Amino acid sequence: MPTGAVHIELHHRAGRAMEARVVSARPEAARALLGKTPEQVLSSVPLLFTLCGNAQAYAALLACRAALGMAAEPEADAARDLLVQQETLREHAWRILLDWPGLVGLEPDKKDVAALLKFDALFKRHLFQGGEAYRLDSRLDIDAMPFTRLTAELEALIDAAIFKGRLAGFRMITGETQLLDWLRQNDALPASLLSDLYNRNWTAIGQNDIACLPELEAEALNRQMRNEDLTAFCRTPCWLGRCFESTPLARQRSHPLIAGLQNRYGNSLMVRFLVCLLEVAAITRRLSRFDGQKVKQIFTPGIGGIGLAQVQAARGLLIHRLELRHGRVYDYRIVAPTEWNFHPEGAVAQGLKRLEAEDPNALRRQAELLINAVDPCVRYNLTLTDSDSETKNYA
Repeated sequence: MPTGAVHIELHHRAGRAMEARVVSARPEAARALLGKTPEQVLSSVPLLFTLCGNAQAYAALLACRAALGMAAEPEADAARDLLVQQETLREHAWRILLDWPGLVGLEPDKKDVAALLKFDALFKRHLFQGGEAYRLDSRLDIDAMPFTRLTAELEALIDAAIFKGRLAGFRMITGETQLLDWLRQNDALPASLLSDLYNRNWTAIGQNDIACLPELEAEALNRQMRNEDLTAFCRTPCWLGRCFESTPLARQRSHPLIAGLQNRYGNSLMVRFLVCLLEVAAITRRLSRFDGQKVKQIFTPGIGGIGLAQVQAARGLLIHRLELRHGRVYDYRIVAPTEWNFHPEGAVAQGLKRLEAEDPNALRRQAELLINAVDPCVRYNLTLTDSDSETKNYA
């Protein structure tokens, strides 16, 4: 199924942004689930979503279980949550290894990207019987010793490919002074990108007043989605009449490094790139320390065949809501992080409006950095339009 695109038009005058128009043209994939049984839904979702497939499958499973009134599965859900975190690590690592090199004029190393592909299936195989994690009858079956070796192998790969053996040192950073020391002593790709931002004095660009999405109380969310036009909410979601961003920044803003940098740079470009690196560093450690502990229940008990689930995916909050009638899906809606972050009045649009560069080429580079830092997860088109030229054409 096509993944759609985000279309962005940035109007400027001599390199200074004047207006930004952001339009998400993502297909409504959930329509393909109408009329299906819950079992058919859970078989179809992995085929519909190639990106963040674990998060999508987990949200679908939680929503189906809620709609069916099934009991919670705390231990199995802890393992499923771990699979979503492993996927988040992979998604971040892919973006770092594939996209970040081009941002500093380097070629990507696709060998390391290919090495990451094997881990998803292996993680499932060592946690669930037959590797089936997202079925109504999935059975938890942790194979401890191979799983421990697998997490160690993944951490070693991440350390070498992204941090050039300096992952341990990066984990110890709690303030900007330590960060600058780490950058001076390091030739890893992330250090090159962050150093380039410092050298260009672009560390604070893109900051804006859009706040991070607060925790959504499940019953209130269900009422809002029930009472509003669901299509509008899924396309351009707002909460309590406001736009919010739903990015990894919300998950890392309490980290001492991010909390300190936000006081100086807000939700700017550099802060966003660092959040991505911090999640990579944190998740590799979390995977190695997994002990099967229970996770917080994150779906609303079904009422009248309605199931609602919220899952933290790689790029932010993912919401699934379905309604069953006579055992089949009557309605299914999905709100992806992209719809919050690339809302016409959201964080990317507001950040783009505040860009200012010495010329249009530099402005385009700033805009591309900001878009990549937030990450739309789909293809995007960026068009720069000179407002002076437009004025002359209409004169």
